[in-house]
Amino acid sequence: MRAAVLNALHEPLTIETIDTPDALQANEVRVATAAVGICHSDLHVIDGRVARPLPVVLGHEASGVVSEVGSSVKDVAVGDHVVACFVVFCGRCRMCRSGRPAMCQDRQATMRGAGEEPRLSRAGSEVHQWTNIAGFAEEMVLHRNAVTVIDERMPLDLAAMLGCAVATGVGSARKVAGVGPGDHVVVIGAGGVGLNVCQGAAAAGAATVIALDRSPERLALASERFGATHVVDTGLVADPAALVRDLTDGGADHSFEAVGAPALIGLALDATARGGSVWAVGVFGDGATIPLPADHLHSGKGVHGVRAGSLEPQRDLPALVADHLAGRLELEALAGRRIALDEINDGIADLVAGVGARTLVVF
Repeated sequence: MRAAVLNALHEPLTIETIDTPDALQANEVRVATAAVGICHSDLHVIDGRVARPLPVVLGHEASGVVSEVGSSVKDVAVGDHVVACFVVFCGRCRMCRSGRPAMCQDRQATMRGAGEEPRLSRAGSEVHQWTNIAGFAEEMVLHRNAVTVIDERMPLDLAAMLGCAVATGVGSARKVAGVGPGDHVVVIGAGGVGLNVCQGAAAAGAATVIALDRSPERLALASERFGATHVVDTGLVADPAALVRDLTDGGADHSFEAVGAPALIGLALDATARGGSVWAVGVFGDGATIPLPADHLHSGKGVHGVRAGSLEPQRDLPALVADHLAGRLELEALAGRRIALDEINDGIADLVAGVGARTLVVF
C-alpha cells in the first residue's frame, strides 16, 4: 500500500510503498482508509516537540471501511464503517474498568509484541504507527479497540474528524469541564479542537463563549458556525485577558488552552475569574514546562490537564454521529481543504500557516 512516511525530523513526508501483514492476529482488524485529518499533534512529531521512533506513519483521526477481521473479533464485521482514533485501550486495567479508557494504563497490550511481524514494514524493517493508528496510509491494521462502528449514513470524510478534533473539543467542554448554563467561557486557539470547544460550550448553554486566535478566517468560523458569542484577534489587541475580564464581569469560569503553547497558560489564568478553572487541552511537547504564579492559586484557580476530552469511543463516537445526523453538531464547516495523499505536505504547510480549520486527506 501507499503511505506518507516521516523519515527524518523537520523533513517533508515521503510517499512510499510499505507492507502490511498478510495475516491478522486474532484481535485485529484491517481497514481501507477513507479519510484522515491533519492535526497539530502530527506536526509536533515532525518538528520534534513530541519524540517518537522513526520512520513513522502519522495520522491519528481516521475513518474507513473494514476489509478483514481477526478470528476473535465478533462485534466488527467486514463492510462496517468505522472511526479509528488514538484512544486505543486494553479494556482490562484499572482505568478501563472504571470507564476511563482515555487513561488506559496498558496500551502496550494493544500492540504487537517484540519479535512479532510489525503491522507496518519496509524492506523487512519496522515502520512505526503513530498512536497505534498510522492513518496517513491507504490501509490500517489496528487493534479491535482502536475502531468504533458508526452509522453508515454518516459521511466518512466528516467522520474522520470525530476521532480527535471533535471528540477532544466537545468532550473537553461537556464532559471534562462540565460547562453549564450561564457559564462564561474563553477558548484560546480556534483551530480544529478549539472550534469544537466553542461548539461544545455553546451547546451546553454557556452565556458567553469568547474565541481568541490570530486568524480572521478561524475567528469568523467560530462566530458564524461554532457558537462563539465574541471573538478576539490577539494580534490586534494589546491585552486580551483584560478584554475577556471586561466581557465576562471579572473573568471566565472556564478557560481552555487549545494551542499547546506553555506561555498561553499564563494568558488563560489572567483571563479566568477567581475560583475558575483553566483546562490545558493542547499538546505542549515532551519537555515543556508551565510557569504557575502562586497568586492565581491563592485566588482559587486551578489548572487541569485534559486528555482526548475523556473520550469513551464506543459510547461517545456513535452519539456524536447521531448529533450530526440530527443537525445538532456542525462538521462540514470544520472541514477545510480535501486533498489527495500526494498533496499531504501542502496540507501540513497549511497547518503551519494557520490556514483553514481541518485539512482532510481523502482516499
